[in-house]
Amino acid sequence: MGKLAETSFSLTSSPDAIYHLYNQGLGEAMKVKGRIKTKEKCPKCKGKFEHIYKMGFICNKCKTMPRRFYLDLHWSGQRIKIYSDERGHPLDSYNLSLETLFKLNAEIRDGSFDLSKYIKKTQAEYYTKVRLTQYLKKKEDKIAPSNINSFKKQINVACEFFGTKDVRDIRKLDLEQYEDFLLGKGLSAKTVKNYIDTFMAFLRYLKNDLEIVTNVPKPPHLDIRQPVFCWVTPETQAEILEEIPEGDRPIIIFLMLQGVRPSEARAIKVEDVDLENKVVFIRRTFSKNVLVPRRKGKGAPPLIQPIHPELYPILDDLLTKRKTLDRFSQTRELTGGFLFLNPRTGKPYSENGIRRIWHRVREKLGISKTVRLYDVTRHSFASNLLNRNVPISKISKLLGHTSIGTTERYSHVDVDSLRYDLGQISIIHLPDRRKEKDAHEGSL
Repeated sequence: MGKLAETSFSLTSSPDAIYHLYNQGLGEAMKVKGRIKTKEKCPKCKGKFEHIYKMGFICNKCKTMPRRFYLDLHWSGQRIKIYSDERGHPLDSYNLSLETLFKLNAEIRDGSFDLSKYIKKTQAEYYTKVRLTQYLKKKEDKIAPSNINSFKKQINVACEFFGTKDVRDIRKLDLEQYEDFLLGKGLSAKTVKNYIDTFMAFLRYLKNDLEIVTNVPKPPHLDIRQPVFCWVTPETQAEILEEIPEGDRPIIIFLMLQGVRPSEARAIKVEDVDLENKVVFIRRTFSKNVLVPRRKGKGAPPLIQPIHPELYPILDDLLTKRKTLDRFSQTRELTGGFLFLNPRTGKPYSENGIRRIWHRVREKLGISKTVRLYDVTRHSFASNLLNRNVPISKISKLLGHTSIGTTERYSHVDVDSLRYDLGQISIIHLPDRRKEKDAHEGSL
């Protein structure tokens, strides 16, 4: 026995020594609560294991040791058996059991002890992947259809990285490691920021809605290069318009002269146009091909825009034709009361339908693939107004931005003037003006 004791002492770790000192009576304040136990019996002789300080449990006869342990804790009037550490790992070694017992006691002393972190049945409820899955189910119906696939992918990647980590233990270091993990996948800095923003929203949900976590760590700072906006002049817009099929021109002209998003223009209905008061109401949008009864942007109110003078005859002609068509209930059901209809289908434009119109024109004119319909309409609308010295605050209202900071992204042009005249932009009559100019120069 002496030889066994001598050998076991040489294998003693510092936690074992501390445990031994605690049990020698260093004062009630430092006394360890709970004991390490095992339910196993010696696999050879079926006898009980003997608990030897500094060594652990051993069968003196067969020199075997158990493989599973638990903590027998008396706390707050309860007798509790703990079979795993705070990470959910089973207590499969004496040292791990000892370390868990020390950590548990330290938490009891400083008042931070949370029993649910140590109870395996309850602990799974705090796995990050479990809570992320619940978060996805809660948010799934509230995410725009155009964004839902990206949102699901972001949630799945976060589940992959954080896995069974307790959501209550997530710190800034974890977020920094998550950033490295995402960058290691070859994602751009902007995409990584989107992934982290989604995860931060999840953590704020845990804190504010579920009150599971008390603090949300600060996210890592990502140096995001601001996108360079592409825009074209009214002259180029006029050239593009000449290549648009006649039946599709009304919606493209509307996009160029009103600056609304293509998804918002597709969602305009007949009743949204008030020619008498010269205004158009932007009340809804399409997310992919799903109609959403509100504008894009959180809490964005309906937008009331003055109608560009060059649009009056176009809209008046459209409304006259539509009122004639919609007298028939079947036609009204087919069109849904939308203002702009695809002449090939008689139905509202789909996302791909309007995109195909632009792609055909872009290829015909040899325009780069990086230039989008959004660029030659909404971005160009804002940029051309800025180039004509329209105040950025008024442009912000025309675009329906809830923050002027969003509009300031168009700061690549001059914004010093205070003069405002929407009629300064003309795209419909530019070809006629060019002909008049050429004829005048020819006569000279």
